[in-house]
Amino acid sequence: MVPSAPAGVTAEELVALLRERGAAIRTMKAQFSVEATGAALKGTQRMEAALVYQRPGSIRLQTFARIGFPVFDLMLVDDDYQIKFPMNGKLLKGRIAELDRQSGQGGLGAPITLALQATLGNLNGPSVSPTDHVALREEGGQYVLDVIPTGLDEEGARRFWFDRSSLEVVRQEFFGALGEIRATIVFQDYRRAGPVQRPYLVRAEDVRGQAKLVLSFHEIVPNPQLTPQDWGVSEAPATELPAPKGGG
Repeated sequence: MVPSAPAGVTAEELVALLRERGAAIRTMKAQFSVEATGAALKGTQRMEAALVYQRPGSIRLQTFARIGFPVFDLMLVDDDYQIKFPMNGKLLKGRIAELDRQSGQGGLGAPITLALQATLGNLNGPSVSPTDHVALREEGGQYVLDVIPTGLDEEGARRFWFDRSSLEVVRQEFFGALGEIRATIVFQDYRRAGPVQRPYLVRAEDVRGQAKLVLSFHEIVPNPQLTPQDWGVSEAPATELPAPKGGG
């Protein structure tokens, strides 16, 4: 038996809310700490990180070891990424869908993919496309919204868990094409960040055991004016991905 939709809110209203909150953040800068464990890593790693974001799909994610030296510098423009490892001068490029299969640099692909999902939440482009099938139910005192693409690809379906009173997303699950859960992300400690509330504590886990992350945000700056230096243009060779142009 398929559970009926709860009274008082509709799937369409929650979808509209996701889109509205995503559209309210045109650019963002954030600083946070990361604690990472998992099979893809050697023991527990603790890092500091800096994020630059511009709608709809431009991201720079830098991480630094606690003693200050850089670990990696990731640039994502739409579906293409490049990642620099300053300590050894290596550079990797490819499609973002292939990143979690990247075995180089100690298997950092899976943790990086999970970190992008955890830091961005629903900001990176539209959360739900017009062709997606959506279904709403109530479970455990929360609203549960299933978003199923018309043609399932490698990303599969997504599931959003909403707090009943605030309607903030408190949990998100990512599924594979066969219906298996690939990753779970829990959003906590929501605080006001400009036009929206943003989670300042995020717990993310790749259920394959490759990575488990705890992100503790120190600062989130919504809609700042970004400069070329935010994208590392002054130090980037001409062969690297260009910085995003204009606003999103």
